[in-house]
Amino acid sequence: MINMKRFLNCLLLLVLATGCEKSILDRQPNDQMTEAAAFEDLLVTEKFLNNVYAELYGSLYNRTPNYLLAGTTDDADAANLTTGGYQFNIGSLSPTGNPLGDYWSIYYAAIRKANIFLKNIDNVPGDGAIKQRMKGEALFLKAFFYQQLFKFYGPFIIVDQVLSVNDDLALPRNTVSECASYITGLADEAAKLLPVAHESSQLGRATKGAALALKAEALLFFASPLYNPTNEVQRWVDAADAAEAILTGSDFNYELYNNYQNLFLVNNNSEVIYAYMASASTNAMEAANGPSGYGGWSGTSPTQELVDAYEMVNGMAPLNPDGSVNPLSGYDPAKPYENRDPRFYASILYNGAPWQGRAIESFVGGADGISIGTHTRSQTGYFLKKFLDESLVVNSSQRRAATWILFRLGTVMLDFAESRNEASGPDADVYAAVNAIRARANMPELPEGLTQDEMRERIRHERRIELAFEDNRFWDVRRWKIGIETFGKPIHGMRITRVGDALNYERVQVRSRVFDDRRHFFPIPQSEINKNSNLEQNAGW
Repeated sequence: MINMKRFLNCLLLLVLATGCEKSILDRQPNDQMTEAAAFEDLLVTEKFLNNVYAELYGSLYNRTPNYLLAGTTDDADAANLTTGGYQFNIGSLSPTGNPLGDYWSIYYAAIRKANIFLKNIDNVPGDGAIKQRMKGEALFLKAFFYQQLFKFYGPFIIVDQVLSVNDDLALPRNTVSECASYITGLADEAAKLLPVAHESSQLGRATKGAALALKAEALLFFASPLYNPTNEVQRWVDAADAAEAILTGSDFNYELYNNYQNLFLVNNNSEVIYAYMASASTNAMEAANGPSGYGGWSGTSPTQELVDAYEMVNGMAPLNPDGSVNPLSGYDPAKPYENRDPRFYASILYNGAPWQGRAIESFVGGADGISIGTHTRSQTGYFLKKFLDESLVVNSSQRRAATWILFRLGTVMLDFAESRNEASGPDADVYAAVNAIRARANMPELPEGLTQDEMRERIRHERRIELAFEDNRFWDVRRWKIGIETFGKPIHGMRITRVGDALNYERVQVRSRVFDDRRHFFPIPQSEINKNSNLEQNAGW
């Protein structure tokens, strides 16, 4: 059996051609290895499946160009000024160019690989149980790729077979309902074939929990305002039920990990439902995001908006909605980083924070000083801490095995809380899910007696804090359809100057952001529109 830690080292057994005259749906394999040869032997077939896995994304571990999606939200700025994230932030998005990548082509190429595998797997000689498990993995991967298309573009074209140049390729997009049903159907089918867990040498392969978590996510999107403009409540009911199946399933032993910071450093811990297996020897996250004064590229600069969102340890907001100090919170503007939600200290490096033997110096003139507009320097006066291994020195030979969590229990709990609240209001189960997340962080429980609207805002806030930098904010704001008021505003940082032994804190604008209603979905590449007369472009593009 192939060790999943060597996924990315597997030979590319079937390379998809890129010079096709028609749509991406028609891309054909080169005969570096023939399709027949790839499915004559179960071991070779497994290598083919491994190559399909290679199309999973793992944040900057497997995304081109390398960036965290958080850097394109109100939670952070892209401090690497050459990345697609920076270009995206200043408005560079059109049907003829997407600086974040052509995911329409990327995922249809991946889907084609999955379809080739599913067409052939039943005819491969070998152990039937192994083939069924592998079929479940391919179904999961196919559902995952379609879910990414659903998130980026909305309704897509369902392609359930391997198309050739002789097929009708002028296919229309399916409806939102058809797309959601298709993804969840694939996930259900996969869950029936997949084990609850794999042996350690097979970590990284899809599991039953992964398939059900994917189903829950798809139904959450299907129920959300961007996809559900008439607010069909049954969709929220279905999404809540799908998430609850994971929370209450007797097959699963998922538990909230007892240390929020280490949750992202201890691979495959009790909270992880499914994770992308990055290289066993990497410092990519630390090099890309470590503070400039420590040899890092400062790639993700957390915003003042996110810092302000972290509550005080008493559960109160430090600032009022108008930006004034909340006098009941205990917040001191002269000591802005004291007594905050513990997740703040686990996620963000700020001026004075201890890191690798010294304190962060993000004040003007400090070793890690803010420098707006300077490449690979903090744009905001803050640095990413979440995901970074403090024991790893960037400018050294040190490396580590790393993963990127795609599904975890904490996210599913918040998915459930949101869906149940929208379906039937803030009942005891909604409170229990959110309060369990807060208890892990040693934060007070939510106040009793919240209305549905009040609970909605609390859950949205909790998602922002608990899931910070995990790619969720990029999608949450879009599916809630609040991008204009959230992503369309300037972002800010904190300029700190030293006056003798005292520090002066000044909130400063970093740059404006571009967002309009059409940007809730990405434009389909114009090259695909030109090839397919039945392919309708997203509104506004």
